[in-house]
Amino acid sequence: MYLALRELRHHRLRSLLIGGIVTLIAFMVFMLTGLTRGLAHDNAALLIETPATHFVTTRDSGGVFTRSFLTPDTVTRLQAVAGAEATPLAQSFATLSRGDQQLSGVLMGVQPGSFMNPAAQQGQPLSAGSTGAVVDESLRKDGVTLGDTLTLKPGGETLQVIGFTRAARLNHQPVVFVTLQHWQTLNPRLQGTVNTVALNTEGAAARAAQLADVTVHTRAAALQELPGYREEQGSLIMIQVFLIVVAAFVLAVFFYVLTLQKTPQFGLLKAIGASTRTLAGSLVAQMMVLSVLAVTVAALVTLGAAALLPTGLPFTLTVPTVLGASALLIAVAAFSSLLSLGSIARVDPLIAIGASI
Repeated sequence: MYLALRELRHHRLRSLLIGGIVTLIAFMVFMLTGLTRGLAHDNAALLIETPATHFVTTRDSGGVFTRSFLTPDTVTRLQAVAGAEATPLAQSFATLSRGDQQLSGVLMGVQPGSFMNPAAQQGQPLSAGSTGAVVDESLRKDGVTLGDTLTLKPGGETLQVIGFTRAARLNHQPVVFVTLQHWQTLNPRLQGTVNTVALNTEGAAARAAQLADVTVHTRAAALQELPGYREEQGSLIMIQVFLIVVAAFVLAVFFYVLTLQKTPQFGLLKAIGASTRTLAGSLVAQMMVLSVLAVTVAALVTLGAAALLPTGLPFTLTVPTVLGASALLIAVAAFSSLLSLGSIARVDPLIAIGASI
């Protein structure tokens, strides 16, 4: 470590350049991670933060809620075996207007008093017989306030906003919650069917799975079947993977070239008694010091930049996520430095000293 720190201080400009490259790579990884998680949350916040553990759909729906239509008889049988641990949900896409302003949303029917009934952060929650709506707080940026009237198109039915809730987004659209009874009134052609039944215990899921013509999906499986979610996340994750692979190659080449340039110095150190293990430890220590400092700077810059991003931009980055990405980057940097150790082991003191004379 002593030798590593001495060399870093002696070659300050080179150390700053390498540290700057690592910082930029780490910054890009952190930003992409934040955007990936932000898009995932914006696309499926309702499923990510739901208290439900499983969802029941028809067998032929493939786990896609909008392709599943559970009859009232099926829902009754599910509630008979699962009791209060099962609650039906109905979903439809809707176009709403607020005056001359056009809005898009997901109209969700829930049973008041059930575990899927959204908690109102402002205003009041849904209650039995209510004809109002509890909407996601993201509609605030569109100017929606408590007491506003939203008109469903093209039918012209109206919903009064009685409350705001959080983490209620699906398919990058805000969710508009109404009572299940009111939802079925607004969608009479569906003849009382619902899209899914949410369960909140493993026991209820096991009992529901015994019924015919239905399939029970875990929350994670239902999330993967959300249209567009898997494809969107797969593309962004592949970008992150390629970025980390490129970072590994760039760092490996940098340290390999630096190792070749220092061959005479390594030869001299070996000639005066330095072991290969000491020289290799020095190289790895340099890389670790540079990587830890660079990743720390990148994390602080990213967290600062996140506070300056527009409010409408989906970006989610938590401290545990930053720590996990940092550990991965430091591990990649350490692995990259190991590729240069073979060059140190092959240094012949006599040849290296002769080459430097």
